[in-house]
Formats: sequence, C-alpha cells, structure tokens
Amino acid sequence: MTQNNVNLEKYSDELANNAKNASKKIRTLSAEKRAAVLARVAEILRAKKPEILAANKIDLEAAAGKLDDSKMDRLTLNDARIESMAKGAEEIAAFTDPLGRVLESRELKNGIKISRVAVPIGSVFFIFESRPNVTIDGACLCFKAGNAVILRGGKESLNSAKCLAGIFHQALEENGVDKDAVQLVTETSHDLVGMLLQRNDCLDLVIPRGGERLIRAVVEQSKIPVIKHFNGICHVYVDKSADMEKAVNILINAKTQRTCVCNAMECVIIDRHIDDANVKKLIDCLADRGVELFGNKDAQSHDSRIKDIGDDSNYHHEYLALKASVKFVDNVEEACDHIEKNSSRHTEAVVAEDASVQDYFVANVDSSSVMVNASTRFADGGEYGLGAEVGISTDKLHARGPMGVESLCSYKWILRGNGQVRG
Repeated sequence: MTQNNVNLEKYSDELANNAKNASKKIRTLSAEKRAAVLARVAEILRAKKPEILAANKIDLEAAAGKLDDSKMDRLTLNDARIESMAKGAEEIAAFTDPLGRVLESRELKNGIKISRVAVPIGSVFFIFESRPNVTIDGACLCFKAGNAVILRGGKESLNSAKCLAGIFHQALEENGVDKDAVQLVTETSHDLVGMLLQRNDCLDLVIPRGGERLIRAVVEQSKIPVIKHFNGICHVYVDKSADMEKAVNILINAKTQRTCVCNAMECVIIDRHIDDANVKKLIDCLADRGVELFGNKDAQSHDSRIKDIGDDSNYHHEYLALKASVKFVDNVEEACDHIEKNSSRHTEAVVAEDASVQDYFVANVDSSSVMVNASTRFADGGEYGLGAEVGISTDKLHARGPMGVESLCSYKWILRGNGQVRG
C-alpha cells in the first residue's frame, strides 16, 4: 500500500525494526548519558525558539477555521509553552535514575539471593493528538526510562512536531546516541497506524493519548498491550459541610482556569441541603464567567439558568469548553453513586469540612486521582513532581494516573546463586 509515493508497509517495517534495534542500545546507556541528552534538548529548545514558532505558525494558519477554540489552544505554542518544555526536559534530566532500582530483595532458604529490579519496557508507540509539546514530553520521559519511542501526533501539528523531533535528534547525535531512539511518524495515513499496531514482534507498549474515539480504535486494532488515557469527565462534589468560599474558588479554577484540558471539571454535584443563597453563589461563580450549565429537571428547578441536559445519559459527557453539567444529590453516598455511573475514572474532588464525608468520598470513588478540598486541575504530572507525563492513565493495571518515568519502567527478577539446583 502506498500514499504520496511512500510504501507504507516498508515504512512501518522500518519504524518498528528501528525502534526494536534502538531499544537494545539505549537500555544500557548510563544515567549520565541520558541526562546529558535531555539537558541538551532543553538548551536547543531555547536556542531555536524562533524556528519552533515559525513551524507552529504554519500549522495554526492551516488549521484556522477547521478546529474549534479548544483544539486551536492545544495546537498553539508560544514563548511560555516552549520554556515549559525546556524546563520539563531539565527536570526529567535531574530525576533520580528510574532504572536499576532494587524494588525488593531477600535471600531464599536455599541461599539464593533474589531481587526485583527496574528495567525499561523496551519500545513504545505513543499516539497523541494536536498538542505539539507532547512530542518533547513523550520523548523525554521515554528516553529517561531507557525506552525507544515512535511518536505519532495529529496531522494538524506535523510541522511543529517535525521541528521538535529534529531538536531531539540533534541532541541525540551530539551525544553519540542512535537517533532512532526517538522516531516521528511523518505520514498521516491511518492505515500506517493500523500496521504498526500489529507489530507486537517489535513494539512492547502502545500509549494513545487523545479522544475516546481514538483510544477505542487503538484498543480494537492493537496486538500490542495498550495503556489507555480515556477522556476526562471530572466531577466536583460540594457537600453541605463545605466552606463556601473554598467551594467557589475551586469551582472557578476547576472549570475556567483552562477549559480544554482533561483535568477540567465537567460536572458539579451539589448537596441539596445547601441553602438557596449558597446554591446561588455556586451557580453564579460559573454562570458569571460565561459557563453554560446543563442539568435534569431537578437541577433546573434550582436555577433557571440551567438548561435541559436531555437524557440523563448525557451526564457522561466531556465538554472541553465553557460548559458544565449540574447534578443535585441528597448526600455523599448519592454523589459517589453518580460518579460511579458517569465518571471516566480520571479525577474527582470533594469540597467538605466533615471528615467523615471526606473519608467516604476517598474510599468509594474509584478514579485515578481523588482531591479533597482542592481543584481537579492539580491532576497533572508536573504538579505531582513527575516533571511531565505521557498521559493520565485511566487503567488499573501497571500504571494509573499521571504517567511519569517510573510508569515507563518494567522489572525483572535477578537470582544470584552458588551452584544450587532444584530438587
């Protein structure tokens, strides 16, 4: 199969084999060498800021009128975001080496010494949508953990991603490291992605980061294990015991500080025992900032500004915009039941002063991050001290929540004996 005179079968084969071969070389690189590469990435990012912005401008002009405001925001690079990429690379470089860590050790009765030691996963296929900064974040994290990575971003960000991948390649080559440790897919064909997803002979893990449609498509096609980053249907429950000033500030931040991200609040749950004046404060703080509110008939009866949400199944919806759902409940138990039914298992928050309410919420909400009297916007690798993240896993196996370098490691058992044989 060909596209634009490119043989996709041959191209996919080259990408997969290059990643496998590079993974063998970089898994034994010293911690100092990996840190040096990442430090150099930061330097080149700052030095080549004009080139990055010029490439990004091409992407933005091509996407104008085709993408909504939230997607355009994700696509946009500026001085602050480039500096954030550079700082992220430096932070990851400075991390304690995640490889070679002895996770546990003991001596067996037969005298064999056994240990479990952190090692790279191997080769990672990282698929993401139109956020060009993820090119650097994903490459830095995978490389720090000794993994080769194939990066496949959205076609809208291709010029930006090429520029950023070129910067990483420069840092690798200057340090004498195989540049195939980081490969960027430059063909936009969905068929190519499907081909790579079959290459479990060369690739060890797939991380899709994007909308639910993308992730489901990857899961359905892949022969390679997938760590899923599903959408962020995040809730904030305001209990009757809440400090209303805290609640107002948290709702404003969780919904409006940045609306197009996966850790933004999409539904506010309100205890119906809160008095009318304070309910009005909670609604006002969102509506006054341009947030459209949607809810069922019960919610609408509390405030005329709440529009009909339609079927209750629409509570399971990610807006990524100045929109939010509103739900009224009798207590924390009912709030947790609503979250269980409608959450994407990303991040939920409770605003309450009652310790028993806090404890019930923490124990019963089954999401990757649970906040007590804090905004959902803190669900982020940088905020957790991970430097950056390749995504926020909503899975339960291997990795959960913001995925930093340790989430990109596996382990192996090492046994040291003195001639013992099993009887």
